[in-house]
Amino acid sequence: MWKSGLLVVASLLLIFSLQNVALANEDNEEAYLIVEENQDLLVSFMKENNIPIDKVYSSFSIISANLTKTEMDLVKSKFPTSKIQSNRTYEQSKDTELQSVKSVRAMGEITTPYAGTGVKVAVLDSGVDTEHRDIKVRGGYCSFTNECAPGIPYDDDNGHGTHVAGIIAALNNSTGIVGIAPNVDLYSIKALNMFGVGTTNSLIDGIEWAIKKKIDILNLSITTDQNDNALKMALNAAYQKGILLVGSAGNNGELANKSVMYPAKYDTVIAVSAVNPNLTKLKESAMGPEVEIAAPGGQIFSTYPIEWDFFDGKVDGYTHLSGTSMATPHVTGVLALYKERFPSKTNAELRNLINENTRDLGPPGRDPIFGHGLIQYVKNLPNLVTFQIKNSTGKVFLTPTKPGDIKIQTNGKQINPTNGQWEVYGVAGAKEIVVTALDANGKAFTEKQFIQLKRPQFKDVNNRQSFSEALGFMSNKNQIKGFNDDTFRPYSDITRAEAAALIGRALNFSAAPTKTIFKDVPTSSFASGYIQAAVDAKIISGFSDGTFRPGAYVTRAEMAILISKTFKLEATQTKSFTDVNAGMAAFDAISKLTASGVTIGYSDGTFRPYDRMTRADFTVFSARAQNDFFK
Repeated sequence: MWKSGLLVVASLLLIFSLQNVALANEDNEEAYLIVEENQDLLVSFMKENNIPIDKVYSSFSIISANLTKTEMDLVKSKFPTSKIQSNRTYEQSKDTELQSVKSVRAMGEITTPYAGTGVKVAVLDSGVDTEHRDIKVRGGYCSFTNECAPGIPYDDDNGHGTHVAGIIAALNNSTGIVGIAPNVDLYSIKALNMFGVGTTNSLIDGIEWAIKKKIDILNLSITTDQNDNALKMALNAAYQKGILLVGSAGNNGELANKSVMYPAKYDTVIAVSAVNPNLTKLKESAMGPEVEIAAPGGQIFSTYPIEWDFFDGKVDGYTHLSGTSMATPHVTGVLALYKERFPSKTNAELRNLINENTRDLGPPGRDPIFGHGLIQYVKNLPNLVTFQIKNSTGKVFLTPTKPGDIKIQTNGKQINPTNGQWEVYGVAGAKEIVVTALDANGKAFTEKQFIQLKRPQFKDVNNRQSFSEALGFMSNKNQIKGFNDDTFRPYSDITRAEAAALIGRALNFSAAPTKTIFKDVPTSSFASGYIQAAVDAKIISGFSDGTFRPGAYVTRAEMAILISKTFKLEATQTKSFTDVNAGMAAFDAISKLTASGVTIGYSDGTFRPYDRMTRADFTVFSARAQNDFFK
């Protein structure tokens, strides 16, 4: 029989608070909430004066609107008793970090921005609580025929698997604790029943599922004292498929037979022993030459199914447990961080990496109690590529500190250097790049790195969004700007005035206020100079009634005309769309956009010429028209 290694119990109640943080105010336009008892009258007044309304909360006599200072003064003059306040945002308090991660150097301030993102980790155990507020289970499998959990079959009806899972992957969600690698794709393989007991069949069935699911790391906090050839064969197959296997050495350290238990005893499995908070050997931890690495295992605080959380009298979904079962997920979590950071390294290479960077606790070198030593997350590893970074608006310049055969990718596209220097576009914050270089032995390796851009800074844009590089490029050229509340509002539809300003900046038109030929574009408009210059250049025109309609939204067809004229695109071929025909005014412009690679339309064969353009889409199309890298 196979069983989990459950030892000790205690619990802790966590208390959280909210912090109120006010948003920065806009200059020309701010997000406001207007409290006015005469709401209907206020709505009519705002509509009559063309003051846009975001939302009317009739239940609260509140109106949400983005107002310029002029518009706000106008509202105040008409409704002096109204209460106008800026919109505010609120932030939750942070999670409690596992105390044990300090000894393995896996604290958030060291591991950030790595969090196991994209790494597939499976816990082969008693299941994982799928309803726990601090755990997100991507999926799972129950390898039993008649002993699966009720409801979701891979749920946890014992508690052991949930505790293990929390150490690895408790969410960074402002409640409870945060695991070592909170962003992993976590899977539950229920191979132990509600009593914490499994069979050879249930284990190898679960391992086969992990192989088919292409799991990266398999946590095995399970033990037996008997060799099992079928299990050994299954683990060999998993290891050959590239899966990292991490197993608990066992909790028989106080018995006459203190040797490492199975499956950790197999050479395909990383055998993990346990230490106390003071880094001495946990007395229950097994010993033997198979011990490969040590990790914290004494009184570890982690997640637990709330229906089973009765050990300490605090029914809060968290408790303390001890044993090599708790040490094992510490190693799994650190490996997940490294797997994200070095995606091209094999399971054997990652295994060597942790063994070569331990904290030696016993006699010099490997020993039967601590193996190579205490698992450590090492931020500054030797022989890695580092850069001198120079920031500019919307981009950074990267210069390697040492010459070498280096390649850099962003968003799956390779960047070509100029004079040994790379230019990377984006917005303020962490920007992911993938660096490929040669190690000391001449072998290529890949590292995911994060570089910091300082500007432009938008509260509603980050470098994970697909348009962020194009936005960085356009910002660097001073062709596009955000709002004075530090937002960009990427998914808002772009207006004709905003589009005119964008193309005007691209063509270096003057931004000076100018009298226009349109009766609805006053000289005071931020876009008046751009609009009149674009009219003079025959790029844009107004309507037959003498208006320009600066607040109207730009359609995809209008966008095609504007961009094709602005950047003088040529049509070398025509792509047919089911909703575009030669009789349309924008037909030639759409053909030029598709021929130039600015857009290929939608996968259903349509162009959707009358759909509105968002600010993000207009930014991307403009960037593509100017630089082939963004196509």
